[in-house]
Amino acid sequence: MKVYRAEQIRNVAVVGHGGSGKTSLLDAALYDSGAVTRIGRVDDGSSISDSDADEIKRHMSINLSVLPVEWAGTKINFLDTPGYADFVGEVMSGLRVADAALLVVSAEKGVEVGTELTWRDADEYELPRLAFVNKLDRENTTYDRALESLRSHFGSRIAPLTVPIGEQANLSGVVDLVPLPLYGQHGEIDRHVALDLVGV
Repeated sequence: MKVYRAEQIRNVAVVGHGGSGKTSLLDAALYDSGAVTRIGRVDDGSSISDSDADEIKRHMSINLSVLPVEWAGTKINFLDTPGYADFVGEVMSGLRVADAALLVVSAEKGVEVGTELTWRDADEYELPRLAFVNKLDRENTTYDRALESLRSHFGSRIAPLTVPIGEQANLSGVVDLVPLPLYGQHGEIDRHVALDLVGV
């Protein structure tokens, strides 16, 4: 088992409204990083994160799950949190030990009640955060509308780091708007640069 130095480990709480796609996003991250050889799916009960019998039956997260991923020499412990208010204790447990929060927002619906609540909870722990606009491949979604929803709720601190290429069924990738290197000499993410870029 590989041993990581403390500065090579990040704990990131993945938060947002129920149904925004947090668990599916993390299933894809596990696959893309090489941590698993197949993509788990919430709908068919094969998600890596939602392994509890009740989670599989309900097709939703109930418990906090820790999903480790190695990326660019850094071990990222993603803390997959439930999105429904009934399980807020699990969300608070994840935020309490996190270094940062990844706020997942559905492009279909924009900022929802759960989005606002988890943003406020991240404020309470003074966590830097990054918003991820999910489900951009769905019908009747636009990146601009999702971005405007975030800005109208959270102000000028919302600044895009990437923009999508194409929309809906024609979504084919993203363009990186940040030319600055985010990685230090040993491949680890430079926390100070990353925090400056998101304006937190």
